[in-house]
Amino acid sequence: MSCRLRFTEAANLAIHACAVIQAGEPGGRFTHREIADRLGVSESHLGKVLQKLVHRGILASERGAAGGFTLAADPEKLSLLEIIRCAEGKDDRPGCLLGRPVCERGVCVLSDLSRKVDSLVEDRLGSMTLEEFAGKQLSKRRRRG
Repeated sequence: MSCRLRFTEAANLAIHACAVIQAGEPGGRFTHREIADRLGVSESHLGKVLQKLVHRGILASERGAAGGFTLAADPEKLSLLEIIRCAEGKDDRPGCLLGRPVCERGVCVLSDLSRKVDSLVEDRLGSMTLEEFAGKQLSKRRRRG
């Protein structure tokens, strides 16, 4: 069965960029080009996401030859939910799982299930820290490699 859980591209970039920085040398800096290369993504879109993370205090950036991005937030306290909310902005997901108003009479057969699943996902993302997530990703790479 394929994964039903989907994030926006911005949220995916934010989580993975933070994980790349977290998995690097402590205090080490990464340019947005280095992060884009590691993730295999567009530098321009990634740059916009990184700036959101800087603006919210999750990342810090420094210009110049020795510049780049570092974590500003404590990875042991920073939740994946905080990163996602920063990248996505306001929560504008449709209430309907189909993304359209098919239940015009106000009775949706899936609304209770949708609310429960959303609550479970938010609870898990709110309790999983960047430290935990980055550590799991690093362990997976070591097992493969």
